[in-house]
Amino acid sequence: MTHHSRLNLIMFATIAGLMAFLYFRPQSDAIQEYPISTTTIESVQSVRILNKQQEIVLVQSNDQWRMIEPIQARADEKKIGEILEILKASSYQRFALENLDRFNLDRPYLQFHVDNEYFGFGVFSPTTNQQYVVTNDFVYLISPRYALAMSLTVSDLINSELLAPDEIPVRFEMDRWVVEFQNDSWRTIQHYSSDGFDDEVLTWWIQLWQTARAGAVKLEGELDSGFVERGVIQISMRNGNIVKFNMLQNEYSIVLRRMPEKIGYYFPIEVGQQLIDPSTMLLN
Repeated sequence: MTHHSRLNLIMFATIAGLMAFLYFRPQSDAIQEYPISTTTIESVQSVRILNKQQEIVLVQSNDQWRMIEPIQARADEKKIGEILEILKASSYQRFALENLDRFNLDRPYLQFHVDNEYFGFGVFSPTTNQQYVVTNDFVYLISPRYALAMSLTVSDLINSELLAPDEIPVRFEMDRWVVEFQNDSWRTIQHYSSDGFDDEVLTWWIQLWQTARAGAVKLEGELDSGFVERGVIQISMRNGNIVKFNMLQNEYSIVLRRMPEKIGYYFPIEVGQQLIDPSTMLLN
C-alpha cells in the first residue's frame, strides 16, 4: 500500500468516526419554557393591584371595565389589556417556594390578583435584569415590563373619554342655549341667545363629545389651581340618566369636571372651547 493510499485510508477512518460520533452522541436537553399562568385574558372578571401607596380594584361587567376602588369610574380598557399581558408570560427559570426573603417575595412591594390567582413581585436578578415573581406555587424570572404596566396611579387607569359607549345623549343644556335631538335630528332651542347652529355643525359637535379623549385625567384633589368657573353643562341620556359637567378654564386648558365623581378631564384650550361652545367650530 502506497503512502498516499494509507493517508487516504486514515482520513476516511477519521471522517467516518466523526460522523458516527455526531450521529450517536446523546442529544442535549431542549431549553424548557414555563408558562407562569394558565388563565386566559378573555376569562378575567376582576383585577386587584396593591402597593405601598394604594389599592385599586377593577371589575368587568357587560364587556366594560370599571374601577370600584378607591373610586367609582370607567376604566381604561387598553391599559387593563396591557396589565393582563402577564397572563401570557413565560420563564426559562423556575424555582421552588423556598427562602422567599432572598428575592424580597416574603413581602412583595407589588401584589397583583387576577380573579383568584395571585402574583407577588420581588427584586431583580443582577445577571439577567429580569424580575422575580411568585405565583402558582413557584418562583419565576420574567421581564420587568409586566410590573411597569401596573405602576399606574388611579388617574392613569380612568377612561379618558367623557361619555361611556352606552351613554347616548339626547339633550345638552347650558345657560345660553339648549340643543336637543328631535325628529331624528339635532335642533338648537333658542335660550337667552340668538346663536343658532346648523345641522352639520351640531352633528360634528355631538360626534366630538362622543369621541374626544382628554389629554389628562385628574381627581378632585389633583386639579391645578388658577381655573375659573365657566358654568355647568347638563346632558340628558336616552336611558333617562343625567350627567353634569362643571366647566373650568385657565389660559391654556379647559377642564370638564364630571359630577358627582369629581373627575377632571383636561383638554387643550382649542378643543375645550369647541366642546363647550359649538359656535367655535364654525371658526375652524
